[in-house]
Amino acid sequence: MVTKLAENLYTTQVPLPDNPLRYINVYFIKGDERTLVIDTGFNRPECENAIQAAFDELGVKDADIFVTHLHSDHCGLAARFASRNSTIYTGEIDGEYINFEVGDLYWRWLEILFDKHGFPRAKEGRNTDYHPGKQYSLDKRVDFTYVAEGDVLEYGGYKLKAIMTPGHTPGHMCLYDEENKRLFSGDHILGTITPNITIELGVENPLGDYLKSLDKIDQLEVDHLMTTHGTPVDDVHERIHELYKHHTARAAEVVNLLGDKSKHAYEVAADMTWEIDCRNWDEFPMAQKWFATGEAASHLQYLMYEGKLEREERDGVYYYRNK
Repeated sequence: MVTKLAENLYTTQVPLPDNPLRYINVYFIKGDERTLVIDTGFNRPECENAIQAAFDELGVKDADIFVTHLHSDHCGLAARFASRNSTIYTGEIDGEYINFEVGDLYWRWLEILFDKHGFPRAKEGRNTDYHPGKQYSLDKRVDFTYVAEGDVLEYGGYKLKAIMTPGHTPGHMCLYDEENKRLFSGDHILGTITPNITIELGVENPLGDYLKSLDKIDQLEVDHLMTTHGTPVDDVHERIHELYKHHTARAAEVVNLLGDKSKHAYEVAADMTWEIDCRNWDEFPMAQKWFATGEAASHLQYLMYEGKLEREERDGVYYYRNK
């Protein structure tokens, strides 16, 4: 079912089956000549059916698409809902990652990166074979139209300025409607859910990047935050400061867990506090252990770059200790 949010602006909840996020909010900005769709959901039938139903309800036959970032719950169906006349927008950094993910090499290298942070290899196959990002990703490369910082897209009477907000992904991008003080935030800022900040190929300090991006958005006037997951946000600036506090507390927890020992990210993640319905680390599903380890690694890397930890490599694995 489609919900009208403002003139020419609509949203629908697209289900994400078997995923703790449950759904993604997909936005439609309907113009006289072209409609813009912001994000798409996984490349799986349940998501496709929900978006097609929204197309039908809105009477949209042909649309352009804007992808906020590389994760497959946001880009998985971009090619499916693009016609010959469609333009698929995204930032260049994440666009290159998305097309790199179509092959197997990206996932091999990502597994090697997690090896270096202590994540144990699967008994059969690869850990990434079970990763939802791989399972429900695009099945072919996309001919993107790249959008740079400050570029403006005009649809439905709105002027949407592209804003680079790296952190959740290397090239995450938001769209800002300055006139109406409305921000389409992708996964950069969410409500009760804290965006996962994880290690990524080619990125040394994702949490440092994320905190700088939060500060960037904190400088904007935002009355309406269009989030993709979780509950609505009434005060974006208050939420930003909650996210600052969250990561400050997380970093302090990591320092405390290290104590006088040397540990890798998988070991640290096993002892961190997580909001998940499991009695202990052993009960965590593999995908959740993967995300937790990536987040632990991002905090360890951040603390290292802040000069609070030191890192050494032993037998191909990174170990961190307090200075």
